[in-house]
Amino acid sequence: MCTRLPLSSCGLCCGNSHLSHQRSCRTVRRKLITSATKSASAGTADAVQAEFARAGIPTKVTQKLLKQYKYYLNWDIETKLRPALQSRLQELGAEQLSQQLQRLPRLLVCKPEDCNNMYLWLTSKGVDAARVQQKTPGVMMREIRAVQSTFEALQQAAAFSDTQMCTLLHKHSAALANGPERVLRTLQTVSMLLGMPTTSASFRQIIMAAHDRLFLQSPDTLHQRVTFFCQMYATGTHVTRTAIKMGVFATPEPVMQSRAAKLQELLGWDSEQLMQKLSAFPKLLNSEPSTIACNVHAMQGAGFSPTQVWAMCTKQPSLLGRKWTSDTNFEKLQFLTCLLDLTLDNIATNPILLNCSVERHLGPRVWFLFQSGAIDAPNNIMTSGSFSWISGGSKAGFSVKFSSPARNPSMVFDSAFTDHWQQRWQFLRQHMKLSVDTIAAHQDLLLTSLPKRLAPRWQLLSKIARAQADFKAEDHLTSLAILSDHDFAVLTTLLF
Repeated sequence: MCTRLPLSSCGLCCGNSHLSHQRSCRTVRRKLITSATKSASAGTADAVQAEFARAGIPTKVTQKLLKQYKYYLNWDIETKLRPALQSRLQELGAEQLSQQLQRLPRLLVCKPEDCNNMYLWLTSKGVDAARVQQKTPGVMMREIRAVQSTFEALQQAAAFSDTQMCTLLHKHSAALANGPERVLRTLQTVSMLLGMPTTSASFRQIIMAAHDRLFLQSPDTLHQRVTFFCQMYATGTHVTRTAIKMGVFATPEPVMQSRAAKLQELLGWDSEQLMQKLSAFPKLLNSEPSTIACNVHAMQGAGFSPTQVWAMCTKQPSLLGRKWTSDTNFEKLQFLTCLLDLTLDNIATNPILLNCSVERHLGPRVWFLFQSGAIDAPNNIMTSGSFSWISGGSKAGFSVKFSSPARNPSMVFDSAFTDHWQQRWQFLRQHMKLSVDTIAAHQDLLLTSLPKRLAPRWQLLSKIARAQADFKAEDHLTSLAILSDHDFAVLTTLLF
């Protein structure tokens, strides 16, 4: 609402013509309207933000959302915005709703019943609809017939089986966010780059293994970037497959060049070495130069010499893409040096060790060798003839070589053994909060049954610690593994 002020009160009558009076009046009226509009808009924005806050959406997320999709400011709060938010809250929960709104600002526009129909149809095809909804929420907002057309075109073009389609969409759900023509052009582009028909088994395997941004790139950009990479850095035509798998097409050509130059500067690689490393690991060009530089400096900070870092990264270029300051990598280095008694020279000579998981690979293999009698102790692994097996060789090959079910049926290297070792390690590190140094000093803990002995005994010691301020459960770690049930019961009785 605007207010017309008396001209005399504004001093507009004195010495001015009639036209000046009209212009001045319009100016005043326009200022008042603008001021009122801004005030109303601000009030509306505050009310909308408050409604999102009641739904558990963080203020920063809401502010960014309203900049991207301003139509929510025009929604009636009680009849439209609040019902839409409540419906999505019941379906997704506040945390997931917040995540999806950041990725898809128009999410609230979609009717829940349409999303439910899409969900049911995907499920009927054997597709993990919940994963599609979480990974690519835009699919749930498309018309169901449009998604069905894309699904059918994709399946027919590459002769995917129903099972293969489920596997494909588990990773490449973004394909369903595109129309059939776009998806077909992407398949044809990859076919042209690889020089193989779209209906071949090899082609299907490559598509399923491709980087998850494959269907997010335009076919023209995909072709241009992969072709550029292969012309500049590939040592052979076989590299095209690796480039597609590792997603080199996600990086623009000028950025590829600048990052390649930075790699040469940091590690002193010549052109031939650069081509060899990038052909083996194109994903390096997806990393920021600052990340690579930070990793080089972190490796040197861990005690490796510049020469060792150069040699390690030359053998295992993927090390440059790891975040060396993470707890996981720090823990891995401690595991190798404290529990296995390896020197930095040993590690530098065998950098593949740094690409292996402690929980799922290194730990289970070393302790299986120890428990099966193949090595005398974990810290003797370097001098044993089995050292190469802790980092190399398939799980099946390791099991065939070292399992002895005929002599000892319980000593079989399988998923159960790996799972049990991982659970013990996680309990010691995350629940008991023990350092790797402490575990190295009490390695019997890694041979102790978690459900039968380790967990219940630690729970009892923790209970005593809560009751007695001067008691420290960490001072009795040996008793967790070594004492018999009777002796442990006597100990805890005395402690109480």
